[in-house]
Amino acid sequence: MLSTPTSARANLVVWHLTDSALPTGAFSHSAGLETSVQAGDVTDAGSFLTWLRGYLRQATYGEALAVVLGLRIGSVDKLASLDELCFSTQTASEQRAAMRAMGKRMAKVARIIEPDDPLVAEYDAGLRERRYMGNPGIAAGLVLRAAGVDERTAAAAYLMQMASSMTQNAIRAIPLGQDAGQRIIVQMYSDLPQLAELTCSRSEEDLGVSFPRLEIAQMEHEYIRSRMFMS
Repeated sequence: MLSTPTSARANLVVWHLTDSALPTGAFSHSAGLETSVQAGDVTDAGSFLTWLRGYLRQATYGEALAVVLGLRIGSVDKLASLDELCFSTQTASEQRAAMRAMGKRMAKVARIIEPDDPLVAEYDAGLRERRYMGNPGIAAGLVLRAAGVDERTAAAAYLMQMASSMTQNAIRAIPLGQDAGQRIIVQMYSDLPQLAELTCSRSEEDLGVSFPRLEIAQMEHEYIRSRMFMS
């Protein structure tokens, strides 16, 4: 069982960051899903669920792992190193651009939530001054650390947010019905604790491990003839 945050405010921060209406721009990015839809690999709720499970498992080496590593940061030097490493492990150019855009937005939200935390403030300021590249997982990890949220809760919450956002994108792209989308999210309940445990078991050395088929779809997206999403 996942441990719970240590305060009522920490709970509220978790709920805030998992809100599907969080203004990070995630609705504009499909992380290669649109490529798979157009190729006929994802056509219905069942094939999307399979895709989603692979996407979230890769996130345990990527965006979700960045959240956990962000929680572990204790200095500006470490922050700069993690930001550079996260950016350099993004192979697809559109995915790098997506991470930068969503990272900047997440950092702004983080500073609104925890304006007095030095690392939260540093990351937001550094992104505006172009000293950092940007990653939404890092920004989320910093604010969750400042709020006193433990690693497993942070990882599970962030993975839930990713699952919810991507399901909303699938509803538009495949398309799926809203009820089908909600059933998929409920099916992910049993996966998320294990995925959170996997994320927390990893270290910086695991960052950037990729699933080739998903990564190729992300690279191919910029060449598809018509698109609904930016990546």
